[in-house]
Amino acid sequence: MTIDESNAEDVEMSVSVRNVGGIEQASVTFDPGITVVAGENASNKSSLLGSLGAVLGGSPPPLRGGADAGSVTLDLDGERYTVELARAADGRPVVDDATPYTADRTLVDHFVSLDEDNPIRRAVVDGGDLHDLLMRPVDTEAIDAEIDRLHAQRTDLDERIADLDDRADTLPELEVRARRLRERRDEVSTRLESKREALAAADYRTADEATQDLLDALEEARAERERLRDRRDTKRRAVESLRDDLDAVESELSALDADLGGESVRSRLDDVASDLSALRERKGRLDETIDALRPIVEVNQALLADSRLPEGFDEGEVVDRLDPESEAITCWTCGQSVARTDVREQVEAVEAILQAKREERATVEERIEACRGRRSDLEARLEERSDLAERRRHLEREVEERERALSDLGERIDTVDERIRDLEADLDGAEADDDLLDRHREVGDLEYERGRLERDLAAVEDDIEAAEAAAAEADTLREERAEIRDRLSDLRDRIDRIEREAVETVNECMERVLDRLDYDGIERVWIDRRSDDHETVFDLQVVRTSDDGTVYRAAVDTLSKSEREVVGLVIALSGYLVHDVSATVPVVVVDAIEMLDAERIRGLLDFFDDHARYVVAAALPEEAEHLRPAFDTVSLESPGIATQ
Repeated sequence: MTIDESNAEDVEMSVSVRNVGGIEQASVTFDPGITVVAGENASNKSSLLGSLGAVLGGSPPPLRGGADAGSVTLDLDGERYTVELARAADGRPVVDDATPYTADRTLVDHFVSLDEDNPIRRAVVDGGDLHDLLMRPVDTEAIDAEIDRLHAQRTDLDERIADLDDRADTLPELEVRARRLRERRDEVSTRLESKREALAAADYRTADEATQDLLDALEEARAERERLRDRRDTKRRAVESLRDDLDAVESELSALDADLGGESVRSRLDDVASDLSALRERKGRLDETIDALRPIVEVNQALLADSRLPEGFDEGEVVDRLDPESEAITCWTCGQSVARTDVREQVEAVEAILQAKREERATVEERIEACRGRRSDLEARLEERSDLAERRRHLEREVEERERALSDLGERIDTVDERIRDLEADLDGAEADDDLLDRHREVGDLEYERGRLERDLAAVEDDIEAAEAAAAEADTLREERAEIRDRLSDLRDRIDRIEREAVETVNECMERVLDRLDYDGIERVWIDRRSDDHETVFDLQVVRTSDDGTVYRAAVDTLSKSEREVVGLVIALSGYLVHDVSATVPVVVVDAIEMLDAERIRGLLDFFDDHARYVVAAALPEEAEHLRPAFDTVSLESPGIATQ
């Protein structure tokens, strides 16, 4: 391995590869800046760059032929990252364990690993959906779900604010009522004090002892009636509050029953249990079928793979002297000689059945999970309904007990009223001063009137306090609603902002790169952003110049393949900038640019170097030789890299 150290600075990046692609063992160190990996076609440049992309967090690379395990290790910024590969029972390579540089595979596959299979490069070459690819890191479904959630939250706040406003709107009327009640109470209190003073100043010496006793008893009875009336009013308010709670519980029960479509929760639970049982039985049958087919596939794959060649054969001799597909092998079931192609066809047929069964099982497992989710939801609803029903029964008992207490208080008040009437009748028949009796009655009536006014005033003051609290709560909810409004506006604008930024970045980058690479006949390449059936579309546009200098708009497919590849690379790098990928992955890996000459490769890589800490690119030896004075160069012909 030869490296030009002229650009070395900062922290090195080291990659070690074992049994990946065509690489048996390789260890390469990259300095910050641009590094060109030089090698002929089929020299495993792509295996090395694909391994780097995988350990950065991209799609896993293929295992080396004949190897059962492989690995890629990355040392960067003082940390080590790894991808461990293994061969599955069906022969496919799988990731056995991984701690990649980033867990965001979309970022790496779309904007870091810019090989010939890069989705954005392929979309430009083949006419794919650029909008979907450039916007892939933006979770639009999650944004839409968040918008729906905020809409529901805002609707709930609107309803609560409207209810609170209705309660707060009663405040002026309540304050007027409270003022009038205070005025009447103060008036009655003044009259009561005057009557009491007059009664205290009266000369009772003319009243006999029996009359005095009647007056005392009458005063006690009236005081007792006031106490009982106060208790009755308190209990009546408590009953009204309990009835409000009971109405709320009834509403919740009705809403829950309506949400269930009139069916009982228990009945729906039974249906779900039946579905779950049937799905489990179906999965069990699929498991049995898969378990029966898998060994057949594995044994026959092993049989087909057992094609070791005699010693001394090199690769050319193998091609010239042996056609593996025509080779006969011994069937492990019947012992007869069978053409390899026949066995392969049968294995592929069984593999197709096995894959179909696995997919069917996956579908059944998803339905099982869905059933379990429905069961959990129904069980939660059943528990909720049970709690509500128990709450309703408790409230009904409370209301019944309070109403009995109210009835008892009413009977006790009636009894005291009767006693007061009897005492007043006894006083009428006694030889008492009529003026004295009238004064006692006036004092009693005024005491009752003042008590009633104070109770009414207390109730109105409670309502005023509740209305003021409702107004304050409504103001708080309005602030919350304003925050939700701003959040909704931000979410609606977010996708639009990213789309605009993506288009602007692509067009700016495209203009700069085309100027650097100096393509004859290409005047401009850019993206038009437009709406189509409520969906945003990114249209790639091309303006060319004819030999006579005429400027005209042309179709994308008028670009050469190399020009389209460059356009794809630039658009992918634009995504790297738009989504600030450098903050997550400071590396860009560029492969499959053999169609470009050395000068254009240099211009392209210089542009990439402006935006990434490490740029690793593959090039053929002749181009790499021209680039060696400007960039670090890694040769895959080094003894440190062993290939097949």
